[in-house]
Amino acid sequence: MKITLDTISFTATAPGAAGAAAAVFAGDSAFVRSTGQDISGRLLAAWTNAQAVGFTQIVFPYGHDTTRNIRYRNTALIPVNQIPLSAKQPMKSQDLISVTQAGSAVAGDVETVHLLMAYHDMAGGSDKYISNEEFEARCEELVTIENTVTATAASTYSGAQALNAVTPTLKANRNYAILGARVGANGGALTIRGQDTGNLRASIPCNQLDPDMPNSWFIQLGAWHGLPVIPVVNAANAANTFIELATNELLTPVPYSLTLALLEDK
Repeated sequence: MKITLDTISFTATAPGAAGAAAAVFAGDSAFVRSTGQDISGRLLAAWTNAQAVGFTQIVFPYGHDTTRNIRYRNTALIPVNQIPLSAKQPMKSQDLISVTQAGSAVAGDVETVHLLMAYHDMAGGSDKYISNEEFEARCEELVTIENTVTATAASTYSGAQALNAVTPTLKANRNYAILGARVGANGGALTIRGQDTGNLRASIPCNQLDPDMPNSWFIQLGAWHGLPVIPVVNAANAANTFIELATNELLTPVPYSLTLALLEDK
């Protein structure tokens, strides 16, 4: 099974305790992608970067119901995955996802919601994601890429920097698995986008308070869901593979250390 990851992000400004409809990020679509199959994928993870205690509600026609469906509570500035371990939430092609966000009522406060989707056998997708079992069999050694990403605007993906911007030492033409990242500041999502991800975004919760969770993020997802969801990037494509940040209006710079593993060639 070929899996391609994609991120759908939503934003709301000062939604208040009662909640308000969140808007999808520019460039994203609130519709589930079509793969030619009725059930095109799965919702792997969902998290919120809120600025006050509140809730996030995610509804779509194929879900359990269109009144509440998936609704979870948030703590301020602690983005954590709210989809239970191994839980299956199938997603139907072309379903419209609607998000309601409740939180801060302070004027100008931006809150973001991030959904990580896994699509099956999508035309134009990526064939570079691997399973935990394949990773374990092919892992040769670890390497980290350390940098700081600074968003230039809220409620969008910005601050793009190439994977080799500060560490142009990856071994030529070799494949590297991206396992996760440790982050040094709060944000919404750290994303990876390039040729090897089908130019779609694989994303990591930007949570500095629980460093182990984002550092082994894609390994955890693979174990939880039994799917090949560890992104693989070839060093030849490092200059065209970009790290971006989705965050709120504070535009806090996020230091990060991206953890990669050199893979044995097949």
